[in-house]
Amino acid sequence: MIQFIFSKKFLIQLAIAIAIILVVMTGAYYYLKHYTRQADALELINLEGYDIVEAEAILQNIDLKPVLIDSLYLPEKKGGEIVDQEPIAGSMVKKERKIYLTIARYSSPMVKLPNVIDQTLPLAMAKLSSFDIQIGDLRYKSSDCTNCVLAVEVDGEEVEIGSNLVKGQEVNLVVGEGETGEMVAVPLLIGLSINEAQILLNRTGLNLGATPCPDCETEQDSLAAKIYRHVPRHADGSHLNLGGSIDVYLTSDESKIPEVNVDSTKAQIQ
Repeated sequence: MIQFIFSKKFLIQLAIAIAIILVVMTGAYYYLKHYTRQADALELINLEGYDIVEAEAILQNIDLKPVLIDSLYLPEKKGGEIVDQEPIAGSMVKKERKIYLTIARYSSPMVKLPNVIDQTLPLAMAKLSSFDIQIGDLRYKSSDCTNCVLAVEVDGEEVEIGSNLVKGQEVNLVVGEGETGEMVAVPLLIGLSINEAQILLNRTGLNLGATPCPDCETEQDSLAAKIYRHVPRHADGSHLNLGGSIDVYLTSDESKIPEVNVDSTKAQIQ
């Protein structure tokens, strides 16, 4: 018996048995470890759109740790709104895990109004756009400097060059029209969005009038809608005085939009 125990055959069988036991125990250990982790894990909800205060309360209520890591200037979002999270929604996380949050900035950054006085309208528009200053209405006034910017206004009040403005703020421009009462042709606006039409009209010395959109239910619908009719019409060969307004009619139903060469029109605003 003792001779068998110390035999080569027995030692090989013993080694195999020990190896099998070790494999089984290791597998069981990792299975139980994984099972325990899964049992303790929570599925992370989507926090985007929540206010930071609400998001922090939600996370703390389920034993997670909110950490604010950044804020971004997003004019379409309200200050404090969650715009990003890490880990992403749907991830499985354990209690006490840190959840990193990014919010929309509460206050907009400021920019200084650049000097655009006595500059041509196209040059002034390009300069203002480079400072993220939006252009609203154009008001024409008799002047020897035709198509030059005479003043910059906000809410009807003239703004001095170098004044601080909120980034993205809209300003109106007073532009010289010369002494002849210059007339400009009505451009084709069919198929353009409201923002594209605003840019094209500004460049031609005209303003945007009424902008009805009967089938638009939200602000997002209005921004995505296209122009299917405008008054005066382009096809009539109509002309307007510099600073005149064009009423545009918008729709989110593409079947209402007449077939026109939209690419050719858009090329004018590139």
